[in-house]
Amino acid sequence: VPARRYKAPDGSWRGVSRHRLAGGAGWPLAFETRYFELEPGGFTSLEEHDHAHCVVVLRGSGSVILGETERAVGAGDVVYVAPRHPHQFRNGGAEPFGFLCVVDAERDRPRPARRRPVAVVE
Repeated sequence: VPARRYKAPDGSWRGVSRHRLAGGAGWPLAFETRYFELEPGGFTSLEEHDHAHCVVVLRGSGSVILGETERAVGAGDVVYVAPRHPHQFRNGGAEPFGFLCVVDAERDRPRPARRRPVAVVE
């Protein structure tokens, strides 16, 4: 599946590829399944939105910032991102970090979230 542009380059993210696997225009689905891969040192934008989504880590390891905490995640982990919850995925390792992301097919656009103090949770 060809990569799609993650977002306009604005400095809020780095090293992210995005692939739509199912859903969107022409699909009779109420959801969309996407695959994201972060290069070593890559990170998604810190954002929030009104819809929930579910992330399943398939490859590598990294961390997720959820609100005011940061947790390590790796292959097999599942992350629930609640509506209006600031979040960001980061790859601090030497290998690619890949995950599936399932969202509603019809959803609001993400908004940049404010940086907040983050506590690392083991």
